[in-house]
Amino acid sequence: MSSNELSQTFYIQWHITNHCQLRCRHCYQDFFSPQEDLDWPGLRQVADNVLRTLREQKQVACINLTGGEPFLKSELWPLLEYLSQQPEVIELGIITNGLLLNEEIAARISLYPKINQLKVSLDGPDPKTNDFLRGPGIFQKIVKNLIHFKQVASLPVYIMFTITQRNFRTIPSLIKLAQELQAAGLIFERFIPWGRGKELFSEVLNKEQWREFLQILSSIMAMAETDLQGPYQAFQINFQNDEPMLWGAPCVLGEDGFCIMPDGQVYPCRRFPVPIGHLRYESLHQIWNNSSLLRDLRRKENLQGKCRTCPLKDCRGCRSLALALTGNYFAEDPHCPYPF
Repeated sequence: MSSNELSQTFYIQWHITNHCQLRCRHCYQDFFSPQEDLDWPGLRQVADNVLRTLREQKQVACINLTGGEPFLKSELWPLLEYLSQQPEVIELGIITNGLLLNEEIAARISLYPKINQLKVSLDGPDPKTNDFLRGPGIFQKIVKNLIHFKQVASLPVYIMFTITQRNFRTIPSLIKLAQELQAAGLIFERFIPWGRGKELFSEVLNKEQWREFLQILSSIMAMAETDLQGPYQAFQINFQNDEPMLWGAPCVLGEDGFCIMPDGQVYPCRRFPVPIGHLRYESLHQIWNNSSLLRDLRRKENLQGKCRTCPLKDCRGCRSLALALTGNYFAEDPHCPYPF
């Protein structure tokens, strides 16, 4: 398989709306109106575009639907119904702020067997830490909703945690809270300052703090820190086995995933806000194969600094972080802890 073909399994994060009740201080959005959202015919057109390319190349996809807040968009339900019927879609997930979780939503999403997880954002183990980022009173509302949701739904719930200077040392307490809430696991993603988050630039971890985060995580999981160094841009802890399991998530940028925006534009990653095409006017096949940006990002020899000479073949650092902090997506990863 050549480097510009889709991988066997493709990962898509589809932002179906910009509309959201919250104005989180670290949000990568700065536009919260549904004005640019696609209606149902537009969503169906984009879905068919993606499905056609997957079908032609005999690929399958895991699709996470998010926003904004996806449960604010009525077209979420026909879209779930349509995607659930497609053999090319093997898994569906929903990423939500959790404010609208209730018994009715629990019943509705249980109708779709391909929805295998719900991801709920929570950025601290207590009101003070979480609500600094997400707004007053949000912690208590989300915890209450999660407790009730777990009582009426069997769907695995993962807590999504954005790592900042303010909260990264609370991870042991967050893990304890997640287990008390009977969450299926935790997902850790680093804060990259776009949108409203640009005003919170000081909360971006520096290299030493990212290293400390890895030390905290490795200590909790009884692993060597070196096991966490390398191509991983995010981490996930699963609680569903007898012993918690830790998974590292390599960057999918330009390799086996991308992001669809509410108007149908395509970004390499939601934290890499550079349009590479538009699914209402171009086929996914054209975008994936003809994007000069993706082509350049796939070539390690285009990278700068130690990323260019890094001996880890599968690692290109975090291009999103390099772009956000330096303005140059080829710059070396500002967080890289790998020893040279």
